[in-house]
Amino acid sequence: MKSFLSAFLFLFLLTLTGCATLEKTVVKEIKKPPSPVPAPATFTGRIPWANCDGIDITLNFRPDGLYQLRKNVIRGKNWDKSAEMGRWKYDPGENLIVLGEKRGSLKTLALLDDNTLRLQDVEGQMMYSTKLNYELHKADTVDPFPDPVRMRGMYSLKGDTGFLTECRSGVRFPVSTEKENRILEHSYNTTPHGQGDPLLVSIEGSLVKKGSGTEEIVVDRFIKIIPEQDCDGERNDTGLFNTTWRLSELDGQPITLAEGQQNPFVMLEVEGNRMHGFSGCNRFFGTYLVKGEIFVFNKMAGTRMACLKGTALENGFLKAMSKTEAYRIRNGMLELRDRHENILARLKAAK
Repeated sequence: MKSFLSAFLFLFLLTLTGCATLEKTVVKEIKKPPSPVPAPATFTGRIPWANCDGIDITLNFRPDGLYQLRKNVIRGKNWDKSAEMGRWKYDPGENLIVLGEKRGSLKTLALLDDNTLRLQDVEGQMMYSTKLNYELHKADTVDPFPDPVRMRGMYSLKGDTGFLTECRSGVRFPVSTEKENRILEHSYNTTPHGQGDPLLVSIEGSLVKKGSGTEEIVVDRFIKIIPEQDCDGERNDTGLFNTTWRLSELDGQPITLAEGQQNPFVMLEVEGNRMHGFSGCNRFFGTYLVKGEIFVFNKMAGTRMACLKGTALENGFLKAMSKTEAYRIRNGMLELRDRHENILARLKAAK
């Protein structure tokens, strides 16, 4: 009964509900451990399933450490298809292939030989039956697998070409100009960030080989962009926005503050492209525009206090901001530049 429940809970597809194995399973040991899977390779098979006619499985192993999994649930003349991609690894100690990061709660297969895999239940026991098939067999050719899958990666633009470094494998793919690539590019260009810095994005995409043999990601659906985070969810503290940038240099010269004078600064908010700061005597606020290499401050307003000190510094800072049309972030410093790429001011990220 325990093995029956284990098979019910797992049997390769945790995401499908209402299914159970059709026969009690027993443990079968592997006497002679074979060699690992030579990637690339495709394994296929139809797995028995209750409340349906079975599930057709296509499983690709890629040499870059990614797997691609297609699942077709067959119900008479109808079928439901889903696809996913993740990282696979081989455990030589137990001769297992693990799809995902952990055994047990994710997908685990035993390698019987170079051409045969067998599913394991949630307790790591072999799925075995004299009547039912729980095995996947190596196909003669590798499936091209054009199926769209959910992806996360660090995206950047170099010239007119986009690149995405897939989070799970660390592999860098060029991004095709097809389908929703334009939406992805627009979102990247209009999200404040360091010049050329990669941003974390979430998409539904497919890996497609072009005529040159190069493999590209086709963006079937753009989901969202996640600024100031990397693949591990760690915050990037030197992002352009939500950082307090304190004025350090004007016209190539370090600024000098009078005794008790507050350091001028600017902070760019994500919401509404709003910004605010202190110019040396007065506080200011307004909006900003970021689009590709273009960066401008606009609709600026501020208080009108008279100051005995800081007026010259304030005038210089505000003049630099009014002339700003581009920027760079280098070594924790924000460079405000004019249309000719001349550096107008340098600001340092506050810690």
